Amino acid sequence: MGLEFSPYSKEQQLAGHQKKEKDRPKFKPRRPKKQKRKAETYKGRVIPKAKVRGEISKKEYNRAIEAFGECCVMCGDPRIEMHHVKYRSQQGRGGYRNLMPLCNDHHSDAHTNRKFADMLREQRAQQFGEWYWADKFDLFKAGLIPNTTEKAFETYMDEQERMKRDQTRC
Repeated sequence: MGLEFSPYSKEQQLAGHQKKEKDRPKFKPRRPKKQKRKAETYKGRVIPKAKVRGEISKKEYNRAIEAFGECCVMCGDPRIEMHHVKYRSQQGRGGYRNLMPLCNDHHSDAHTNRKFADMLREQRAQQFGEWYWADKFDLFKAGLIPNTTEKAFETYMDEQERMKRDQTRC
């Protein structure tokens, strides 16, 4: 049995043990963190964000039920969903004038059938005026009311509603 000693060179001995250069991860530039947007102000008044203004409060929901009934305004089905006549994505607000109780079928139709949705908007504009979808901040920014109080808002909206009623009588 002849074991022969055959020495390896130092390079051969360390060939499998040398540190290999690792692939470095690609450089990812650090992005600055998103900064919270400052609240919008107009003539010294803080204007809430559109998301908040489009939400339906219990007060406005109940007011819409009082005004339009507890069932679908189209078919009378008592299982209702509250529909924004002018969509929130189009700056429609959560006030009762912009809400309409609809059954599931008519609600989905209002979101898929443009003619039906336009008819609902036209109907609402004839009933409450062209600013039916707005809130007090929209009217204030448009210069239609002097301040953002509920009283100024309701006075303006009641006046518009009264004008629309008078126009339909003639």
